[in-house]
Amino acid sequence: MGPDDPPERSVRVLCDVPAVERAFDYSLPAAMAGAVEVGTVVRVPLHGRRVRGWVLDPHSVPPPGVALSPVAKVSGRGPDAATIDLCRWVAWRWAGRLPTVLRVATPDRAVRSVGRITPRGPAEPVTHPCVAEALGRGAGVHVVRLGPAEDPLPVALALAGAGQCLVVHPSVTAFERIGRGLRRAGASVCRWPRDWAAAAGGATVVGGRATVFAPAPALAAVVVFDEHDEGLQNESSPTWHAREVAVERARRAGVPCLLVSPAPSPEALALASGPVITAGRSRERAGWATVHVVDRRSEDTGRTGLFSPELVRAAREELEVGGRVVAVLNRTGRARLLACRSCGSVAECERCGAAVHLTDELVLGCGHCGATRPGVCLGCGSTALSVLRPGVGRAREELEALLRVPVEAVTGGGPAGPGPDLVVDGARAVIGTEAVLHRVSSAGLVAFLDMDQELLAPRYRAAEEALGLLVLASRVVGGRDGRVLVQTRRPDHEVLRAAVSADPAPFAVAEVARRELLGFPPAATVAVVGGEAAPEFVARLGRPLGVEVLGPDDGRWLLRSRDRAVLLDALAAVDRPPGRLRLRVDPVRT
Repeated sequence: MGPDDPPERSVRVLCDVPAVERAFDYSLPAAMAGAVEVGTVVRVPLHGRRVRGWVLDPHSVPPPGVALSPVAKVSGRGPDAATIDLCRWVAWRWAGRLPTVLRVATPDRAVRSVGRITPRGPAEPVTHPCVAEALGRGAGVHVVRLGPAEDPLPVALALAGAGQCLVVHPSVTAFERIGRGLRRAGASVCRWPRDWAAAAGGATVVGGRATVFAPAPALAAVVVFDEHDEGLQNESSPTWHAREVAVERARRAGVPCLLVSPAPSPEALALASGPVITAGRSRERAGWATVHVVDRRSEDTGRTGLFSPELVRAAREELEVGGRVVAVLNRTGRARLLACRSCGSVAECERCGAAVHLTDELVLGCGHCGATRPGVCLGCGSTALSVLRPGVGRAREELEALLRVPVEAVTGGGPAGPGPDLVVDGARAVIGTEAVLHRVSSAGLVAFLDMDQELLAPRYRAAEEALGLLVLASRVVGGRDGRVLVQTRRPDHEVLRAAVSADPAPFAVAEVARRELLGFPPAATVAVVGGEAAPEFVARLGRPLGVEVLGPDDGRWLLRSRDRAVLLDALAAVDRPPGRLRLRVDPVRT
């Protein structure tokens, strides 16, 4: 170092090693000094190897007398100070590790520089009544309810006219189409994460759930489409949810956040700053399919099997006019269903309403709340119960024989997302699990062979998920001009009433009350702990005041608290034991 060279300074770096959450000080060579700021991605030595890291403090003060290792390389730009603070909040909110969250906010390729910030909206202004009302309310969380088949592009166009936006959609096909529409309209737009530099330059960003971490120096609004969709939650730990991260991101920036859904979730309604925004009942209703409910309680299902006469008749009519028929039958991961042979009612839990199954002790058990009772029908008192075990393979053969046309079978193992390259789009009749609704672009009739599997599944979000399937079905058939047929033994269920009336508001009221009663999100915060290190983790956690510890049940513990901060602070204070630990906070499926 020459006498005129600036002295070396030290920087504090968080290494990209999740098990090592402590940041370390490194000396920064003078030649690198101009390229380092908060969030810069660097390579540093750690335990005999070079690892990636993020600069948290570009002017740190190391302990006296410590010889620092030098930064080996400056790789490029990374998340700025505000995004790093957001990532810290995410790590706390979902009991994760900061390096794991920072990876999501870091460009997937080296970015050396960013151009001038120049947000650009559509060449011609686009208006939308829901967007106008939301923006008129100012900063805050605005829940917007649109019909399932309504195009989200006009909403994105109207928001892009206000400045740089983050546009989040769980469907790859949908957000790519939104991106193309914004580009054709003349807006500056980029896709996350491949266009990190363009996002940092002020372009509107479109993408999946990770878009909420995109750089946005001129942020004007955030919009999350289909906020009810479970695809917005990260599958691995930490199980952060894009809806809540978007709300927090917008709150910190002081800009509006729009949560858009045909059937807003209880979590979204709890976050809302005001009443739900709609474009009017007639417009909303046009986006919902015509739903016909087939009551199977009085049928002899032993004779008719999976397919009621009404379903067969509707399917044949659709095929005769050249349309496509899609049948949905979910069996993967679903509990067995028991039906009364006398009155046809599904055996339910008298405490929480979920489906029950026959245990080894020959009593009826609920996989949802754990309650048990004798094998007696609650409706008529009969002890004669039949076990219903429908399967896609057998159902395909039966449907093919009934319709006399080839029937394609689709499950979740194939390629996801609708598109022109899907072989099922050429089939006139298709049957499968709910994956089929993502793998056909259109149909004239969608039939749910056994909706009770969805309505009575032993999960706290079962009813919400069932309504989500009806939303997808309405999109596949194109709204009011298409038909959705539902076979059920619960024709009066609030989910079905919501779909028939094209009005999910009464269902939302009932669902919020149910969550409050049972102590599930958003009324409480829950954490599911599993893995080989789970017993030791729970032992170290103890029994904190205000935290309910339930379990173990099949090797898992459920932690619950009505006070979110109490539970999250307790989780953050635990020194994690060695071994595999699966920690999921507020998972969409439990």
